[in-house]
Amino acid sequence: MIKRIGHFINIILLSLAVLTIGSCDRHGTAWNEMDKAENLMDAKPDSTLVVLENIPSSSVKGKEAAARYALLKSIALDKNYIDTTNFDVLQPAIDYYIKNGKPDEKLRTYYYQGRIYQNQGDDDSAMQSFMNACDLRKQVTDSLLLSHTLVAQGTLYLKQYKINDFVHYNMEAAKLYKTIGKDILAIKSYTNALDGYVMQNNKPAADSLMSICVPMVKKNPEGEAFLFPSLLSYTVNFCSSDEIKEVLTEYQNMELTTDETMIFAEGYSKIGEYDKAMTLISNINPTESTWDSLKYASIKIDILERQGKYKEVFTLYRDYSASLEHYQKELLSQDLLFSDKKHQLEMKSLMEIQDRDRIIWGTLCGIFALVIIIGWLYYRGYRSKTKHILTEKENKNLRLEQENLRLEIDQLEDERDNLKELQKEQSELSKPIKDVIKNRLDLLNGLLAKEITNNDRYAEPYNKWIDTVRNDKKKFMDSTRLAFAASHPKFIEHLEQHGLSANEINYLCLYAIGLRGKEVGEYIQTKRHYIVSHEIRKKLGIDEHETNIGPYIRRLMKGLE
Repeated sequence: MIKRIGHFINIILLSLAVLTIGSCDRHGTAWNEMDKAENLMDAKPDSTLVVLENIPSSSVKGKEAAARYALLKSIALDKNYIDTTNFDVLQPAIDYYIKNGKPDEKLRTYYYQGRIYQNQGDDDSAMQSFMNACDLRKQVTDSLLLSHTLVAQGTLYLKQYKINDFVHYNMEAAKLYKTIGKDILAIKSYTNALDGYVMQNNKPAADSLMSICVPMVKKNPEGEAFLFPSLLSYTVNFCSSDEIKEVLTEYQNMELTTDETMIFAEGYSKIGEYDKAMTLISNINPTESTWDSLKYASIKIDILERQGKYKEVFTLYRDYSASLEHYQKELLSQDLLFSDKKHQLEMKSLMEIQDRDRIIWGTLCGIFALVIIIGWLYYRGYRSKTKHILTEKENKNLRLEQENLRLEIDQLEDERDNLKELQKEQSELSKPIKDVIKNRLDLLNGLLAKEITNNDRYAEPYNKWIDTVRNDKKKFMDSTRLAFAASHPKFIEHLEQHGLSANEINYLCLYAIGLRGKEVGEYIQTKRHYIVSHEIRKKLGIDEHETNIGPYIRRLMKGLE
């Protein structure tokens, strides 16, 4: 008996020794060196990389240690601006942390996985990684890296020209950066959002961001480098010619980036200094990216058109159209355009699987526990699941209705602004047409009442007004055609003699009151916009080289007076 007890004690002591050795190995030299590297990461990333590279691979034992080493080295490479295009370094972290890591470890792994995909040019996979990272936002404590992830996701949305999403993710990142005291990074994200609002021609939103950014830059002068190009773009797009000229004169001798040079060229073109604009734009090599090439071509076309060099405009516009079509086809060929929707479906499917597994597990436990209550448990589970699904559907439908309503409001606001501009600029229009535009503006000016007051008592008449406006576009177009029939009968008669239908004449009347092709397409909201234009050209015998149908229609109407 004593021998057996002694043998048992020896086994216990041996086990404790093994555990102690394992513990010492885990927290031994390699682990301590990784602690040192992590502490140096933000202040001295170059020293961090040296520390990690000096850790012998033989001392990194176990999956957890290998995962930590892999993640730390990937972070150090990124902070030292060493872009990697393969997963040789990060893979151990992916294999271990995605399944076994804490939320912060998963966040870091997903983020640096996405960065490598970006370096490879695989934006689809990068977006998926960043979305997986953002799914952890309620669980993580690393707000700085979460902010970086939101910015990276916003950058990918910009490549899809999803400006609303680009603005949203940069605004969310900016608020996080500001909360944790990273004001310079907050300024950078705010100015990204400001650029988005300028692209959308949304001056009120841009003004609100300017009121945030300018005071922040005064407190943090180094943030001026981020604000300057955004401020320049804001000035060129929203300010008067005198204000534009003042800014361009003040900074004309400054060394400019390619993007700033294009903004300067656009500004000079707007104030009529075409030679300066052309000199600036000619010094740019627009081959760096498709985005820059399209922006370059757009600005150059505008300068040439203002100079009256229509032959050069036509040649450049043809190349611009081909590049734009190629860009759009390339974008549509990627999953990136729909990656967010796909991710939402995957998450929903995963949640449904988890719900189903919980129900199955509960049922099995019920079988092993009490057979008598199986039926009751099944009925309760089924009822709970059905109620959950119905609630989800109701919430989803409600969100869709709200999104659609917001979209309609945005479209109607754009319509109101366009008609308001026409009312100011097209003074030569006849009184019946002016009356049509005025009536339309009176209707649209009521749109902002509820938004400004935020008072629920306006809700009922406001909803009735929305229902009326939704179905009012055809009535507006018909009334416009009738106005032209009264004021320019020969013009309408000419169109009818060429076999144009009432709808096609409605379409041309939008051009006659001064709308441009893009605005007509946005107004009538039909996929057949370009097909309708082609059919009308054919009936009227318009030369294919007549690139703009608007001026042609207005000349025709004037000639038939």
